[in-house]
Order: sequence, then C-alpha cells, then structure tokens
Amino acid sequence: MKNKLFSLVILSLLVFALAACGSDKSSEEKATEGTTTDKTTSEEATVKPTGNVVEATVNAKNFEFDVKEIKAHVGDTVKITLVNDAGAHGIGIDEYNVDIKGGETAEFVVDKAGEFDYYCSLLCGVGHDKMAGKLIVE
Repeated sequence: MKNKLFSLVILSLLVFALAACGSDKSSEEKATEGTTTDKTTSEEATVKPTGNVVEATVNAKNFEFDVKEIKAHVGDTVKITLVNDAGAHGIGIDEYNVDIKGGETAEFVVDKAGEFDYYCSLLCGVGHDKMAGKLIVE
C-alpha cells in the first residue's frame, strides 16, 4: 500500500513539473497577452532621456534566450518584448524592477551605466538556471 501511495505522489509531482515546463502559455499570460508594463522609478526622473529607443524582442525556449546581450546608453529608453517559443518563461531585471511574462513588454529608461543580468523569472525546469543574459548600459 505504501509503495502504491509513494508511486502516486511521485507520478503526480512529475506530471505537475512537466506541465509547468511544457506549456507555451499560462492562463495568466493569455489574459495579459499584448499588454505593456511601464516600470519607472523616481531615480529615472533625474536622468535626461536621450530620445533613443532600444527595442529587443527576446525569444525564449527551453532552456535559453536567443538574445544574450542588450546594449544601451544612459538615458535611452529600453523596450523589451518576451516571446515564448517553447515553455512558459519570464524575464526579470532586478535593478530596473522588470518582471514580464511571455507576450508582455517592459519599457523603462536606463539611468545608470553598468552590466545588469536578466534571467528567466518563472521556474521552468532543469535548465532554468542557464536562462540568462546581460543588459549593458554605457
């Protein structure tokens, strides 16, 4: 009896893990598809915008982003759109308070020079920790 219960629990966990990784869109993503997230901070108000817009469409699949680097200059507006080609993924950039899911766009003014990591913000499976890139601001 214990073996059957243990097997059932393991099977249920496996099905849940595969479902989370194999879907190309979650119900939340379908509900917010095509929306734009404008994330700005009070610090950005002190940087004079250059008027330049750096647009990047990042395609995500298990387990990589096709864009490894996004380059911009201080004062540029960065517009990142995430497209999920396979699996359910997100992009997080902690320094700019960005957390978007597939089908969403984040737009923000970069206010400081440096290299800022971006990463998959949805736990998507075994290769999740390899999904990363850099926002490079000069």
